[in-house]
Amino acid sequence: MKKQIFILAILFSSTFKLLGQNVYEIDATKPGISVSPRLYGIFFEEINHSGEGGLYSEMVFNRDFEMTNIPEGSKMAGNLVRTKNDWQERKIFGNELYGWTFLSKGGAIGDIRLQTIKPLNEKNPSSMRLIVTKTGSRSGVYNSGYWGMNLKKDETYNLSFYARTNNSKKLDVTVSLESPNGNQIYAKKKILNIGGDWHKYQCFLVPNLSDNLGRLSLTINQADTIWLDVVSLFPQKTYKNRPNGLRPDMVQMLIDLKPSFVRFPGGAIVGGMNLDNRIQWKNSIGDISQRKGTMNLWGYYTTNGLGFHEYLQLCEDIKADALWVCNPGFSDNYRKAEYCKPEDVKLYIQEALDALEYALGPVNSEWGSKRAANGHPAPFHLKYIEIGNEASGQLYNENYKQFYSDIKTRYPNLKIICNQRAIPNGKVEIKDDHKYGTPQSFISAFNKYDTTDRKGPEIYVGEYACSRGVGEGNLLAALSDAVFLMGLEKNSDIVTMSSYAPLFFHVSDKAWPVNMIGFDNSKVFGRTSYYVNKMMAENRPDFMLDTRSGTIEDHKSKKWFSISGYDQKTDEVIIKVVNIDSLPQKASFCFRGIKLTGQPAEITELSHKDCNAENSLYNPNVIVPKKNGFTVFNSGFEKEFPPFSFSIIRIKVTKPNYIKATLKDNSHRK
Repeated sequence: MKKQIFILAILFSSTFKLLGQNVYEIDATKPGISVSPRLYGIFFEEINHSGEGGLYSEMVFNRDFEMTNIPEGSKMAGNLVRTKNDWQERKIFGNELYGWTFLSKGGAIGDIRLQTIKPLNEKNPSSMRLIVTKTGSRSGVYNSGYWGMNLKKDETYNLSFYARTNNSKKLDVTVSLESPNGNQIYAKKKILNIGGDWHKYQCFLVPNLSDNLGRLSLTINQADTIWLDVVSLFPQKTYKNRPNGLRPDMVQMLIDLKPSFVRFPGGAIVGGMNLDNRIQWKNSIGDISQRKGTMNLWGYYTTNGLGFHEYLQLCEDIKADALWVCNPGFSDNYRKAEYCKPEDVKLYIQEALDALEYALGPVNSEWGSKRAANGHPAPFHLKYIEIGNEASGQLYNENYKQFYSDIKTRYPNLKIICNQRAIPNGKVEIKDDHKYGTPQSFISAFNKYDTTDRKGPEIYVGEYACSRGVGEGNLLAALSDAVFLMGLEKNSDIVTMSSYAPLFFHVSDKAWPVNMIGFDNSKVFGRTSYYVNKMMAENRPDFMLDTRSGTIEDHKSKKWFSISGYDQKTDEVIIKVVNIDSLPQKASFCFRGIKLTGQPAEITELSHKDCNAENSLYNPNVIVPKKNGFTVFNSGFEKEFPPFSFSIIRIKVTKPNYIKATLKDNSHRK
């Protein structure tokens, strides 16, 4: 060690004074491992109202009145839902028409009831019956959405609903967008002659004022009875103005992460509380009135409006490959799993094959034709399928082999991801690792994959987050994530994919302690770990460079980490540094086998003097990356790095000889 430090000191002495404890030589005489272009992706799960009331733009809460439908075979136990295997999950709904309130002004009298008589269809057996016995000045129902509806002045909102009356009787319904107490009406339309059997009614509403705590009301002008179902309100301005679309600001947060893939729909919800509660993709395609929702195991109802087709469309829109997780024939391992019968495994395999045909099949196939009918004739970019989530045991091993064989027979180019590293008498292409824990556990994992057998399957770190002892996601968590990701990057010959989890959380309903992106109905912000992921993806090198440390300080302190790589597109060396010390740290870098151009370097820093500092909804920019330039010498540079910081430096260099030779060789071949 002393000899190495002495040599590095000599390298610096002719140009500038050696600053201190962290000394590095970046050896560019030959390329290191290639960095996987798939290394940074995202993982979406319907948790924390990520979709319902979040990414999915539907503004009406409990639009189909099916919220109290619990998984088959389950029962209510106070404020819990209990499966037949005695697993209990929380619920957030109270009364049977949760989210809806009878509107009474000026002495109006009436009530609302949940009914299953004469349903709209078999997938939506419940509807709301509104009875008004005395009209007063206003009588009807209102819905405040997901903790208030975000109404914007002069923007258009698309309202649709189904209604019926007794026999052929007709009545008028007034629909309004209004203030939380209903005293101010921002937009109003009267829909005439509603009645008879179930029919769909639609109109546009344009508020004359903005209010992020607004509500929707439907009122009738006479004492009468009407049944309502699938009451839906969407802003016209969704991402790319798609019907049944997504929130543009939340999609943009994903685009800015530059993900190579999107994993969906989970997560534990793939298995569900029991088999009936699992994700069943066929319930999530087509017209929203024909979709069958389910109670999410994270405690709330999902309409399946954000369904299989919408996930695939999102992947295409943000130019990311799709990674779909299918059910392996049993419910979630951690919730007293319910297992299908051995002879029924083939039904679950067929369920997966049908989904693949929907995504990838030709338009003349059964499910490919349904994709085309839903507006997307061309196949989607579904590249990966994962068999189960956090599943294990002998039954998983046997089911996996059947899934693998049948899927590979039909789709030989599809990449299949396994929950286990090895399957007896089976083949594993990619293994899914999950990592949660304390900052120290993440810092200690910097070298976790250094000694992994390179003959083994590729590794996908499908869920990770420093999630314990870090508040709701502070700077210390982000720096710990950065160290972990740097460890993945320097091992990305074997760790080829990764995705942080969970992705989103609604500030009014957080079921998981630490998440990446927070939001309410009008605002969205990134936790510090969001910016770490963004910085890593924006600065992914093509290959690593050997970074030799001559550090005087004992490295066992685990407060300083550095790696480097090369970007062939820009001819830049990329240096990544994490300083987890409460004091600034000085470092010196010199280069071997490469020449610096002398142009100013660019440094992006994420730092704060307090490692417990956090971004929040109303203070979203407490910790954000900042870019600056600084001078470098021909032989190297020295730099002081702030306390509690993650820094990325990009330095222009002349193209190494081995890259020139490769380019010349490729040119000759052409």
